[in-house]
Amino acid sequence: MEPIILLAISLLVLFLVIGVPVPMSFGATVIFLFVVGDYGSSNFLVAAGFNKTSSIILLAMPLFILVGEIMSTGSLASRLVDFCDSIFGRLKGGLGVVVVVVTAVFGAISGTASSAVAAMGTIMVPRMVERGYDRGYAAALVANSSVLALLIPPSSAQIVYGWISGTSIAACFLAPILPAAILVFLFSFWNFFLTRSMPIQQPDPAPPREIILDVAEKGKRSTLALVMPILILTVIYGGFATPTEAAAVAVAYALVIGVVIYRDIKMKDLWRIGHNAGTTVGVVMVLVFFAVMLSRLFTMEGVPQQIVETLLSITEDPLLILLMINLFLVILGMLMDDFSGLLLATPILIPITQEIGVHPVHFAAIIGVNLGMGNITPPTAPLLYFGARIGQVPLQKMLKPSLVFVVFGYLPVLLLTTFIPALSLWLPRLVLGIE
Repeated sequence: MEPIILLAISLLVLFLVIGVPVPMSFGATVIFLFVVGDYGSSNFLVAAGFNKTSSIILLAMPLFILVGEIMSTGSLASRLVDFCDSIFGRLKGGLGVVVVVVTAVFGAISGTASSAVAAMGTIMVPRMVERGYDRGYAAALVANSSVLALLIPPSSAQIVYGWISGTSIAACFLAPILPAAILVFLFSFWNFFLTRSMPIQQPDPAPPREIILDVAEKGKRSTLALVMPILILTVIYGGFATPTEAAAVAVAYALVIGVVIYRDIKMKDLWRIGHNAGTTVGVVMVLVFFAVMLSRLFTMEGVPQQIVETLLSITEDPLLILLMINLFLVILGMLMDDFSGLLLATPILIPITQEIGVHPVHFAAIIGVNLGMGNITPPTAPLLYFGARIGQVPLQKMLKPSLVFVVFGYLPVLLLTTFIPALSLWLPRLVLGIE
């Protein structure tokens, strides 16, 4: 590999480690490469960046971010929590299961992990502490469960992957569903194990009839929220709308529910919702702009082909190459968020996976699970830091339970996803008939 490329990659890693914002780290690396290298006019780079950011497919991502902000402001999230609490909350440790399940459902609506941390952390951490859960554990569970938002459709991460790789976004949505379901089960199981010695207060016993009536009442109050992911997926897989159009429908649906039906979102709240969503989207779009330019420069320098040749010179065993790819993705996820990792890794790794015969839809699940695990793995672990801030707890108190969830939850799912392709391909083949 050319020394200039190695130096550029080293600078990018250095910028990320010392805390330079990710979009600026990408931008500085692009500027360094262009100044030091011999690429002629910069017009082609700027045009590449603008062409990608103006993609109609990419528009789905900011719309789903907006949905997440609407849900966080209104009572949709709290109604989901109350419904799941009525089912699982009477078990010792059941409130932890509520966190896992509701985060998965919330992810199926908002598609972003940070929105899940903000919404679930604000609602669930105080409630769990009030019932006797350790605050550090509560924040850790919320942060780790938020990664389900990257796997449950409609996932913004899968939109980015499908957009970059040219893979069907509908198929990418389906690929991580079974791995996510296994992850929900493992997180719930280890939740009961980790909370067995906590002084948790359980609700008073109640007759079965009273419990059923409570579940029915809470279910009725949360019906409109539960219908949303079903509506989104139905219009996509029924062929009625593209993911972008479905995202627009989801925004309209959430606004009608919050403003007109539940009336817990006031007109004055709309400015704050738009401002928060716009800030997030602005950062993401700047990141996309610079990441596309950096990817174009790496492609011109033949970086993907050189990596393919290097890996094949070490071994031709596809399983060993997949292990090395997984290690690279986990390390990448430790250094940057899922969007940044996807934008950087996808164009580099797709040629490698094609060379060893990995289906692009299968790789969608692999890269989603990998980068999700990296987001909760120190040293950077952006979701853990965000969870610590939302939960108002030192990060150190979150590390022990987080380690259990990563080693005994995420890692097994990652290995299953990587080495059992049917786990990722069964649903896309069943629903969409992909080869």
